[in-house]
Amino acid sequence: MIEQRFNAVALRIQDTLAGLSDRDRKLLIGLASGAALAIVVGGFYAMNSALAGIQSQVEYRQDALMRAQVMAAEFQANEATAAQISEKLEEHKAANLSAFLEKTAQTVGIADNLDSVKATSTSVTGDLEETLYAAQFSKLSLEAATNFLYEIETSGFPLVIQSARFKSRRSKGERQIKLALDIATYKPVSDGGEG
Repeated sequence: MIEQRFNAVALRIQDTLAGLSDRDRKLLIGLASGAALAIVVGGFYAMNSALAGIQSQVEYRQDALMRAQVMAAEFQANEATAAQISEKLEEHKAANLSAFLEKTAQTVGIADNLDSVKATSTSVTGDLEETLYAAQFSKLSLEAATNFLYEIETSGFPLVIQSARFKSRRSKGERQIKLALDIATYKPVSDGGEG
C-alpha cells in the first residue's frame, strides 16, 4: 500500500518534470536545493541556540552550586563561632560587670581612678539579655586608658564598648584624661522564667 502511494507520487513528479522546459527544471532544482539548504542552516542555527541555552543553564546551576557551597562553609564557620560565643556567655553568666571592671582596673593599676559604674538599661532580645552600663574614669594617662581598654576588650568577657569618650586637659604639666565608656554586656536568658 505504502509502496504504491510512493510510486504514484514519484510518477506524478516525473510527469511534472517531463512537462517542464530545461530552464524551469533548473529553476525548480535550484529552488529545491535552496530550500533544503535553508532547512539545514535553520536547523543548525536552532540547535546552536538550544545548545547555548542549555550551556547558560548549566553555568547558572554551577554558579548556584558554588554559592550554596560557600554559604554552607560560612554556615559551618558561623555555627562554630556561635558555639564559642554561647560557651563564653555561659561561662560569664553570673559575672558582674562592675566587679569585672574593678578587677581589671586593679590589674592595670588604675583602681583609684574608677569613679563609677552604673547600669542604665536592660532589654531582652530573643535568648539574650543586654544590659547597658556607663563607666567613668578620671585623671588617667593615655597609656593607662589604652591599657585598660585593651585588657577589657581581650578578656573574653561578653561585652561590647559602644562608645568611648576621652576628655583631655593639662594639670601640673601633665596631660590627664577623663574617660567615659558606654558598655553593653550580654547573658543568656534563663530558661523557665515567668511568661
